[in-house]
Amino acid sequence: RGRRPLPSFGSLKVPDSPRDLTATAPSAPSTEAQALAHYHAALAHQASGRVGAAVRHFRAALALQADFPAALCSLARAQSSICDWSSREATLVSVRASLVRQLDEGACPALQPFDAFAVPLELPLVLRLAQAHAAAAEAVAASLRPLLPPGGLCHPPRDAAAGSGAAGATRLR
Repeated sequence: RGRRPLPSFGSLKVPDSPRDLTATAPSAPSTEAQALAHYHAALAHQASGRVGAAVRHFRAALALQADFPAALCSLARAQSSICDWSSREATLVSVRASLVRQLDEGACPALQPFDAFAVPLELPLVLRLAQAHAAAAEAVAASLRPLLPPGGLCHPPRDAAAGSGAAGATRLR
């Protein structure tokens, strides 16, 4: 009997032997990929309430990739939430420099407008931050407009939706 060919999954080929496996093994993850993995691990820790572990992972991400604005801003926020003031001044200086650079490059900054309240920034810089995020949101909305039905999305007339209840309240049927 002839051997059946091994399946392939897109560009991933199943090796014939363990020796073939070592020949096709992927190389070690790039520094950028490792930094991104630490960043996502930090977000998972932070979401589950383990903020100290999140801080360690944010720092590891920044050690691997110093120019990582999202990790830097997240580190500042996480440190503030657990009252870790050990490197606050240096972190805030870095956050501000990163924010200014991103704004000057025309990028949407990693620092969210609401999070800017926790960072001592001058008001014109906060305004630029908010404007950049508003422009980014508008760009996303514009890209989605072609997907909307003709006439866009709108609420149906009040009477058509459910009818009127007491004192003009909407009643579900």
